[in-house]
Amino acid sequence: MILKSQLSRIIKENNSLFNSEQIIRRHLKISESGNRITVISGIRRCGKSTLMKHNFSNENCFFINFEDPRIEGFQIDDLEKLAELVEENQVSCLLLDELQNLISWEKLARFFHDRNIKIVITGSNSSLLSKELGSRLTGRYRQYELFPFNFEEYVDFIKVEKNAGNFKEYLYRGGFPEYNIEKSDDYLHTLLNNIVIRDVAVRRNIRNESLLLRLAVFLYSNVGKIFSYNKLSSHLEIKSVRTTIDYCDYLEESYLVEFLPQFSWSPKKQQVRPKKVYSIDTGLARANSLSFQDDWGRLLENAIFLSLRQKQYELYYWKSDESECDFIVKGGNKIIWGIRSTPVIFVNNFIIC
Repeated sequence: MILKSQLSRIIKENNSLFNSEQIIRRHLKISESGNRITVISGIRRCGKSTLMKHNFSNENCFFINFEDPRIEGFQIDDLEKLAELVEENQVSCLLLDELQNLISWEKLARFFHDRNIKIVITGSNSSLLSKELGSRLTGRYRQYELFPFNFEEYVDFIKVEKNAGNFKEYLYRGGFPEYNIEKSDDYLHTLLNNIVIRDVAVRRNIRNESLLLRLAVFLYSNVGKIFSYNKLSSHLEIKSVRTTIDYCDYLEESYLVEFLPQFSWSPKKQQVRPKKVYSIDTGLARANSLSFQDDWGRLLENAIFLSLRQKQYELYYWKSDESECDFIVKGGNKIIWGIRSTPVIFVNNFIIC
């Protein structure tokens, strides 16, 4: 439980910090959702709250950061106190940052949505959001996914030209806004640790944090490569393959990695065949990898994956004894494209493929 006066003070401080943040323009367009809840999901520190500010700062809003440790005392029983503050301040919009940290958060969203308050939610756990949105808020929401900067956003942010040399820098650095200000790999090391511990280990009650970190580093060290859960379990000395699969799923839920299935017209065969792994950000993978500091081909392949992924294509890879293809793009019941990334060489700021 939390006192109304305490809640009011926390919200005022949250709003003060929120309004002082720099607006970073992104290419993701948030359209008017009518009376539906707007959900922005994505990995931590990719810019979700600043995108929220860019789109909703002109409205009379309350911004509430559910990672503020003082808000941990907030419970669903405190809804009436928040409702009173909303009414007293004539608030028309609630901006709820990392709302999945609140138990039964979907009840809060429904409570205010039913009272015609505009609701905007950010979250960094894809599975948790999708599960509760689907079961509790069916038809009431519109979801957007935000990624770290793409190349065009990157050059806009650091104010450089679009050329091969700066594209190489982008592959190396990746697209996290704060990292491209600090330019220290310690930032990316800390970010990985925080996500693994806070979003995976704590949430899933996993005590062996070091194993999760070793798994994440192994996956980042093998970006673009094919792996099987059996071999991964053996390499990391994980006794249960089921545990390995679960841990990989948890890392994917937190947006650290994504797994690409091998193409097959049979869903069952897709499930059992080996996967390929990609990172949500080339800089995050490069900084936390043991193997590919200068492997520009694999960094490029990861960047191609992210470009296709952001366009929400249905993606697979293909490999047989006779042929292979990095990306199969499927639309409906047809194969639209087959894409093979080419080894890339940078010479005097030009790309040679």
